[in-house]
Formats: sequence, C-alpha cells, structure tokens
Amino acid sequence: MTTQIPSNDEDIDDQLYNRQRYVLGDDAMKRLRQHHVLIINAGGLGIEIAKNVVLAGVHSITLQDTNNTNMLDLATQYYLHEENIGKNRAECSLEKLRALNDYVKVHVSTKSLSDCTNEYFQQFTCIVVTECTLDEMKRINELCRINNIIFIMADIYGVFSRCFVDCGNQPFTVFDKDGEQSKEVFINHISPEGIVTVAGDERHPFQDNDIVLFRELIGLENLNKCERTVKDLNIHQFSIGDISSLGGEYKRGGIAREVKQQIQINFKSLNEQIINPRILTIDGSDYWTKNITGEIPQLIYVHVIMLAISEFKQLYQRLPEPIEINEESDQIKLTNLAKKYLNELISKDHSIDEDRFNHLIKYLLYSAKGSFAPLCSAMGGFVGQQVLTSITGKFTPIQQWLYLDAYELIKEISFEEEYNLIKSITPDRYQSLRLCIGDTLVQCLAKQRLFMVGCGAIGCELLKLFALLGVGRNGQITITDHDHIEKSNLNRQFLFHKQHLNQPKSTIAAESAHDMNKELKIKSYTLKVGVGTSDICSDKFISDQTIIVNALDNIEARRYMDSRCVTNKKPLIESGTMGPKGHTFVVVPFKSESYSNQNDPIDKDVPYCNVKSFPANIEHCTIWAREKFESTFHMKPSLYNSIMSQANIWSRISNGETIDDLPKIYKFMKRKCTNWNECVNLAREKFDKYFSHKARDLLHKFPADMVDDKGIPYWKLPKRAPTPIDFDINDDLHYNFVLSCAKIFAIIYAIPVTNEQINNVEKNKNIISETKIEPWQPRNKVIITDPTVAKPTQSKHEGDISTDEWKFAQERTKDYKASPIPFEKDDDFQIDFIAAATNLRAQMYGLEAGDRYEIKRIAGRIVPAIGTTTSTVSGLIIIELVKLCLSQLKELPLEIYRNFYINIALPFLIASEPLACTVQKIGKFDVNIWSSFEIKGNPNMTLEGFIQEVEKKYDIKPVLISEGVKSVYAPWMPKASSQLKRKMDELLPHKANVTYSDLVVLPDDNDMDVQTDGNSEATPPPIRYYFNS
Repeated sequence: MTTQIPSNDEDIDDQLYNRQRYVLGDDAMKRLRQHHVLIINAGGLGIEIAKNVVLAGVHSITLQDTNNTNMLDLATQYYLHEENIGKNRAECSLEKLRALNDYVKVHVSTKSLSDCTNEYFQQFTCIVVTECTLDEMKRINELCRINNIIFIMADIYGVFSRCFVDCGNQPFTVFDKDGEQSKEVFINHISPEGIVTVAGDERHPFQDNDIVLFRELIGLENLNKCERTVKDLNIHQFSIGDISSLGGEYKRGGIAREVKQQIQINFKSLNEQIINPRILTIDGSDYWTKNITGEIPQLIYVHVIMLAISEFKQLYQRLPEPIEINEESDQIKLTNLAKKYLNELISKDHSIDEDRFNHLIKYLLYSAKGSFAPLCSAMGGFVGQQVLTSITGKFTPIQQWLYLDAYELIKEISFEEEYNLIKSITPDRYQSLRLCIGDTLVQCLAKQRLFMVGCGAIGCELLKLFALLGVGRNGQITITDHDHIEKSNLNRQFLFHKQHLNQPKSTIAAESAHDMNKELKIKSYTLKVGVGTSDICSDKFISDQTIIVNALDNIEARRYMDSRCVTNKKPLIESGTMGPKGHTFVVVPFKSESYSNQNDPIDKDVPYCNVKSFPANIEHCTIWAREKFESTFHMKPSLYNSIMSQANIWSRISNGETIDDLPKIYKFMKRKCTNWNECVNLAREKFDKYFSHKARDLLHKFPADMVDDKGIPYWKLPKRAPTPIDFDINDDLHYNFVLSCAKIFAIIYAIPVTNEQINNVEKNKNIISETKIEPWQPRNKVIITDPTVAKPTQSKHEGDISTDEWKFAQERTKDYKASPIPFEKDDDFQIDFIAAATNLRAQMYGLEAGDRYEIKRIAGRIVPAIGTTTSTVSGLIIIELVKLCLSQLKELPLEIYRNFYINIALPFLIASEPLACTVQKIGKFDVNIWSSFEIKGNPNMTLEGFIQEVEKKYDIKPVLISEGVKSVYAPWMPKASSQLKRKMDELLPHKANVTYSDLVVLPDDNDMDVQTDGNSEATPPPIRYYFNS
C-alpha cells in the first residue's frame, strides 16, 4: 500500500499527525515541511535523532556516515544486526528509516566531512553532528553561523551525554515560547488605578510582563480591545497601570485574555560557549554560567571532561581507555586535557572538588568507548525536539548546553573488577553495554522476568530498549495491550507501520522487538488489566515477575497495577506524557511511596448546568454538542434496538405491560425517516429546537433584564444570556448543520442517499424552506442552575402515550432495525455535525467561534502527543529500571533513584529523589504501605476467633472489618453478636481455587497506641486471611 502524498505541500495528513498537530499547531507543522536536515553519523544517538525527526514530518533528512557497522554499534543502533557488520551504518538503516514516514524524503551520504564543501552544507537548514572531533564541530558550527543554518551537536560517552544548540548569529525568533493555550479570566472589578480583581475564588494565571487583551467590559468600553502589560499583585489581583485617562467607570463584566508574544534569543558560537558555557541544570535552578560563584557543580566537570575526550579523539584517532602506551596512561592524558579546559573556565571565586573531578575522570575513562542505550533514547528525544523547535520557532530552544548522565548508577559499580572481567569475554552485541555498566549487571538484566502493561508510544520505546539491553533474554518479557493499531499511532509508535493497521498492538510490538534482538524471549497478550482481570494479574503471576512496567494512558489502570505491585512487593516503573510534558516515577519496595500515594491532577468535570444551559467557553459548547450526538445518533437508536428485540414486545405493549425505557423511544419511532427529504426536514426541526427554542425557554424562565434583590443582574459573566437564532437559509453555518445532521439521520434510518442528493444545494435548500416548524411554546421544564448538581437520572417510565400513538409508531417502524453510530473522532461526517452544533451554540451565547480542529480535540478527548517527549521519558525511566536490577545484586539506598518531570517546550528537566514511604506506629508495629499482616485460618475459624487472633498477634482491636466494598463486621450492625459466631468461610464466600482474602480492619484508636506523622490516618495494612492453612 502506498500513501498518496498531497500535491499541496501545506496539506496535513490529519489521520497520521492529529496527536502531534495538537502539540505543534498547523503553522509549525507546515514550516516543518520546508526544512532539510543533515544528521552526521548513524550511531545509536544519531539514529534516535533521525527516527524522531522523520516521524515528525520534515521535508527531507540526510544521514551521513563513513563508518561501517561494528560489534559495539549493536547495543544502541536498533536498525543494525550482526549480518550488517562491515557494512555502512547509514546505508543499512536507510530502508527502515524510510518506512517510518512516506511524507519524508530520506537520503544517505557516505562522504567524509573533509570532502564536504561549503556548498554541500548550504543545502540544509539544520545540521546535527554526532561522534565528531572537536575541530570538526568547530568548523561546521562556524560555517552554520555564516550561512544562517541551525547547528546542533550531541554525543554520548558511556553513561554521560551532552547536547549543544546554536540557532545562529542573528536573533532567533520564538513564535510560541511554551505551546500553552492563551489563558483568560473573568473580571470582577477594575479600579481607576488599573487594579484588576478577577471573579471567583481561583487565582489568576498571569505573570509580570504578560500582555492581556480586554473585551466585553461594561462602563470601561474604551479599554475593550486594548492590550495592557501585567504586573502581578497577588493571586486574585494584577495591575495594568493607571486607566483614569480612558474615561468611564467599571460597571460589570469583562474578560482579560493573554496575548502570546514573540520573543527573540541570541546565541553564541561553540567556540565561545566552550569556555563560557550556559548549561541547563536538572535540579530546578535554571541555567549555570561562570558568573555563579562558589562550588563548581558536577555538570561542569562533565563538561570539561567530555570536551577533553573530543580533543583526545582528535589527537589520537581513538577514544580513551584504561591502558598505558609508552609509559603514559590515557588517564593522565585525559586529565591534563580536562584540567586545561577547567582552568580556562573557572575563576578565583570558584572552588574545586578534586575527588569528584578524579572520580568522574575514572568513570568516563572506563566507559567512554561504550554507549548507554537509555541515554541514546533520552538525549535523542531531547535533541530531536531541539531540531523541531529550532526550525519552526515553536517552543523555546535550549540556551545552549544540556548534560544528562547515569552517574548515580555507575558510582555503585566496581569498574576495575568489571573491566578485568570484560577483557576475558568474547565481544558480542552487548559489548558496548558492558563497557557502561559491567558484565555482572548485563547478566542480571538478561535474567529478568518483566511484565509490561501497554504497547502504545511509551511501550514501543521501552520494548526497543529492552531489545538493546537484552532484558529477559534468559528470563521472560510478558506484555499485554487490548488495543489495535490505528493510522494516528504511526506518528509516534515507531514499531508499527502501515501494513500493521488494525492488528493487535501487543502482537506486532512483540514481533518488532524480537526482530531487533532475536535472543529476546517475549510473550504477548491482548488482555485488558483492571479490577476483575485476575487471570493476567493474579498473585501467582505478579509474584513470579521481577519488575512491573506501566506504559498506560489512564490513571485508573495505573493505580490498579500499582496496587498489585504493593500487594506482591514488586518494583514498578511508571511514566507518562502529554504533549511536550512528561514524568517518570519509580516505586521501590519497602522504601519508596507508591504511585497511588501521589495526588494526580484530576480533570475537573464541567458542571452539568454549564453544559446544559450556561456555557462560558467553547469547551462547554463542544461537550454539549458531543452529548447531543451520542444521545440522538447512538443511545436512542441502541435503546430502540434493545427494547424491540425483546420477545413478544408488541403484544406486551398492547396488553399494557410496563416496559422500562419504552416512553424514551416513542419520539424516535414516531419521527423515523423514510427518505432523504424527511431526514432534511427532521434536521431543520432540530435546528430550531437546539438554537431557538432552548434560548427562548431560558429567557422565559430568566428574562434578559432580570436582577436580584440587590439589583445585581442575573445574566452577569460568566453567565451569558442566550439570543435565539433565526434560521437563515443563506448562512453557511446554518445550512451545514442541517446537512450534516440529515446525513447522519440517513445512516441510522438506513436510507440510501447518493452524493448527488447530498451535494444538490438548490434542491436541499428548497426542502429546508418547505419544512413546517412548530412555533415555540413555553415549557415547564426544570432548569438546573446549581453548579454542584449532577445530571439528573431520568425515570424509566416517564410519559403517557396512548394506544393510538403506539399503533402509529408501530406502523412507522415495522420490521425496522436502527443503525446506531458510536462516536468516532476520525469520522468527518460526525465532526461536521459537532463543529457546526458547537459554533451555533457559541453564537447563541455570544461566544467566539471555535476552530474545527480544536473542537475535534475536545470532542474526541484527544491527548496531544509527540514522539520526542516519549523517547526522552522512556530513556530516563529505563535508567531507573537498570538501577532496580542492580538492587537485586546489592543493597541500594533510595537516594540513588530519580523521578523526572520534564517539559521540552520550555525546556526544563527536573530530577528528584523518590519520597520515602511514610511510617506510622500501630500497636507494637512500625508499618508503612509495604507492611503486611496475615492470619492463618482454618475451616472452623469463626469471626470471633479471627478477631481474637488479630488482637493477640497485632495488638489491634477491630471495630470494623470489610472485604472490598462489603462490610463483614461492625458492632452496630444488626445481629452483630450472632455474626461473631459464624465461620469465616461462610462470611467470605469464595471459589475453591481462591486461598485468601484481603480484609480491611479498622482499629479502635482508643484502645491502642497509634502514632502518625500528623498528616495521615492511622490505618493498619490489609490483613490477609488464609482460608485453610
């Protein structure tokens, strides 16, 4: 199958790019298509950058490399295999890169850099150099600055990596610094001095020097459409400067909306930045420069040592290693070079930690010839995003250095011993990995029994890394995912290609990972995890695993897997992304808090009254439109089919039998269309019902000039009085709503319609004009105004329908089976309806119209995503997985682990140590989330006996016992005393193969010693009751 590339280069394949489109926006997506990227050298880092840039959709990419594949490449370059050894790396990778994206032209060059003229480099708009010598980097950087070409450098030596970005000698324009949607607030008051007080209890989102635009102010009309600069005062107020000269006085209303500002950034050359670097830190302290005095941070030592390695490579045409040649060791040479750079960089106001410097020299010396695959992924994702950022101006590029490493991991490894062991091993595909972490840990990775849930974007990246690291090749990898492959997945989930569409993700992901490393042992399932999925997540299965990996996209499933890990005392690695943002989280048994201890940001449900009657923004209108779609075109037809499929349904109706939900489908039956004209008529009636009669109902109940007893208008922002819309046959939005609605009615009523009928505008307009519209009549429907009230549940038996009415409905729907339409975000017919309905509702309430693609995002609940974030996050979390494997060999303190939060739009990366689990004293025990209590039962044990055992063994007097949501015992329960005499097997019914039940036991705090940290409730761990022991 060949994808047809649009003739217009500005066309965007929405089915492929829709997730990325919501991250970058259409302008940046179109700019991407104009750029030609050169990536120099196709090693592990180079290929990762190339993969991410190809997936993103630039115009062309050239992979330039003179090197042939060797054994060291196989630990990081996933497109190379043993049979490629001795062949050019770029040429061997070409076809697999091309398969990632039909829209991108991928070329290969085997020219040496010394043979490349200035004219050759000038054909590119961005050049990424990897694995180059220092002189090569400097030469290409200067050439790029002269020719206004983006220059990016990236390298990995062992478990240390770096990147450098230079966007040229002219000021670089950032069109959107963070990619966030413009923020806006409703206004409560504006003083003559320009003090703006926002409405409601929520804090305003603005910062100093933000620009805001005002609209819908009453009393200060001269401020409407004016832009003002913000000075933040407090969480509810900001200043816009004195406004008394504008005239007028604030009365009510008004919205302040952020105006996105372009910013300009200046960059310095590589030569300047070598001795005067500006380095992004990962501890939350922003950038380091030499103006910051005091103790030199570790990243500066890494900076000068990696520069020394680049110069060493240039001087000796090889990388350093722990050997002696001509009585001078590589360590001395490297140290001297590094100290040269350090001395050029520091001043008398800096202090040096010689021990730290020497340790880092040693670690880099031993591992420099290796390359750590997780860092290739993390840095390759970050650099890939820097390419996209620098060629589009979308997001803020780094200024100008970043260093990432796995220092906490390797400082726990004895490199002298491991290096001596490595020398006795015949090199294989894991040789580069051995040079990074030692053979002992490589063998430990091979023995893992790992279970991963989810094979989407993160899952694909993780499987790539499992293959490169040889995880489970002497053990087992088990994966599960119940989803199937869609076209939109191909933009990020790089293990899938167009020939895999509609196949199970887990099956194809397993096959693709196995193709990368034939030694991999991997088993795939298509099962969903969650409560009730005990087969795949049973205690026996989970207990047999060494590490659990979450690659999920929903909080409920994440928490379920977290609970299974805590119950079975298993480590968990967890990660997630949203657009340019991502997080990693590691759960260490008996030491760290669990995932469920976090307070995840919970999406607030939009109040029902806002959706139903009082929308304040386009999101409310879109949610309403989707609910109308699902109710009209899916729920009612489905309900009709369900009821009408019941046995003897018409005779039961005739006999007056009460049948649940029957009145709800009467209108659906009565209005069943039999031809295209009737579909158009019905759609025209819906227009008046939704956009005219609804407004009149509200204004009848709450007139536009209504005020309360204090004289405050009822219709005050954020409430907006609706304006009934009179249908205009010449208004395209009105016509498009009716047409899109009619098309969907034709589908659910199984009416054949030709394109000629749909596209005959004149005839359709005649049908619309001839539609009889019932005049509006006041209705006594209850209108909910309280934002805390949920959507009411409708009665199953409401309505009174006569026998004659039912007879008419029966005749109209005789032998008819509806064709319900479930919502599908990629169906243009459906989005046509929802977009038109959304914007008509917005018009009715005086709101700005929404963009079709933003409406699609809201209606489809599409999570913005881009492959660069996924690659970065996946690499970072696998470093933690390797640490978990090391903890199986030796005791590791919690402080060596790292959780990350990243936003590569700004950019920033923050690393933090996991929080230790909270310990509380209950009775005579110190307990935390990892503690477990158990009682060995028998067939004759009664509830009273169980309580006595709990008191005796754990010094807890139970006052409430429950199993899941079911109460087993409480003193105030009816017949509580007789309950005590019942056997536990009777109280806890279970299948024969179930051996235990986890019981929640709440103690009597007055009868026991309970000590907590003051922030948590004293709750004992669940007590596992074994039925027969």
